Amino acid sequence: MPVLNRPPGLLPSLALAFGLLAVPVAAEEPALHWRMNSLLYPGLFGEAGEQFAETVRQMTDGGFVIDVHDRLVLDQDTFGALDAGLIDAVWGSAGHHHREDPALTIFTGFPFGPDPAGFTAWMQAGGGAEALAAIYARHGMKSLYCGVLPAEGGGWFVTPVKGLDDLEGLSLRSFGYGARVLRKLGVVPYELPAAEIRAALEAGLIAGAEFSLPSIDADLGIAEVAKHLYFPGWQQPVTSLELLMPERTWAALSETRKAVLTAACGDTLSRITAPAIARQIEALAGFRAQGVELHSWPDDILMALRQAWDEVIAEDTARDPLLAEAWAGYLRFRAGYGDWQTRAYAD
Repeated sequence: MPVLNRPPGLLPSLALAFGLLAVPVAAEEPALHWRMNSLLYPGLFGEAGEQFAETVRQMTDGGFVIDVHDRLVLDQDTFGALDAGLIDAVWGSAGHHHREDPALTIFTGFPFGPDPAGFTAWMQAGGGAEALAAIYARHGMKSLYCGVLPAEGGGWFVTPVKGLDDLEGLSLRSFGYGARVLRKLGVVPYELPAAEIRAALEAGLIAGAEFSLPSIDADLGIAEVAKHLYFPGWQQPVTSLELLMPERTWAALSETRKAVLTAACGDTLSRITAPAIARQIEALAGFRAQGVELHSWPDDILMALRQAWDEVIAEDTARDPLLAEAWAGYLRFRAGYGDWQTRAYAD
């Protein structure tokens, strides 16, 4: 299967820039002040939310102010807080709300999925946004696609993983689709918060962990206690970012302010990818200096993981017609995009 791995070109960025300039600002509108809850790691994901809020403020000359609060409300309480008006919007990723609706998980990124360019193409031009909107409509929610980040690492291990037998009974920090796939291969996954991962490794409670991008893993000090890092990050090739609000909140906005939010999301999307990639380059250099060994997953493990993922997504699509429709749409997009990419680019 061709990998969807071509970076966005210059023209989309220029279009976004001119699009920002073209948004009309209605001076007569009363000032608007929102409280936005960020569910994302402050060191990379969350700061994009701050940039987004600042763009909105600048575009409206201070007429639309969004205060960003770090985890004011936890993931599992988000829909209730939005419905009650405790917060006006959420900066996060669709997968944060998997407890309310498991079908949302694929819109954060999924095992063996496309890279940022391919994922964005699916979301913006391949039917992904429409499929997500249909699922959020079940909950009276509206989202805007605001960004995408590169792949996570494939996992940190105290000792090398040489074959499938080494995964049997292995205790590993993981969650979401990745954990479900690994469980089919005999791994025992534990969903631990970031702050507990290093201590669990040091205490021998877990033998490995997969958490996030290398740059974020570096902040957690995992490289000091686990010296084997595997690639690719098959479980999460991208992490998408979104602005989420109740449908009634969106409907109450003027067309001008809707355009401002949409343009600010486009601006955020165009800004964050390059710095995020640069941070991963720096992180890998730092890991090497710490004596970390960077490994490629053995072919037999990758094949088994892919087969297990096929089983997981088949189970989920069988239970949810909207998810089945979204997944079928993605597969159609992948076939067409992969055909074009294979013909258009040299390996």
